[in-house]
Amino acid sequence: MKFIHDYRHFIEVGCTACGRKHTVSKGKYNVTMQGYSFHTPLACTCGSTASTASKENRTWTSKAEQHDIPKRNKATTVKMMLVIGFVIVFFAVEMNYMFHS
Repeated sequence: MKFIHDYRHFIEVGCTACGRKHTVSKGKYNVTMQGYSFHTPLACTCGSTASTASKENRTWTSKAEQHDIPKRNKATTVKMMLVIGFVIVFFAVEMNYMFHS
């Protein structure tokens, strides 16, 4: 198995034979210098088993993981622009009302 990503309560590893992703809960592995060692061997549906997950320099990421943050930033930016636009329109209407009263 190869290490993919470390989350707070579990790690995600990938099978070296078929590439399928697996999750391992925090209490079911130990951290070593080479990566992670599992308390019980992890079996994949393709038939391969592993008791360790090696860490490499490059970690796997899916397209969905790469695009989550920019989508959130884009949504936040649009919301901020709407709020600023409404504030400007509100002040313009109030100033217009004050000058014409």
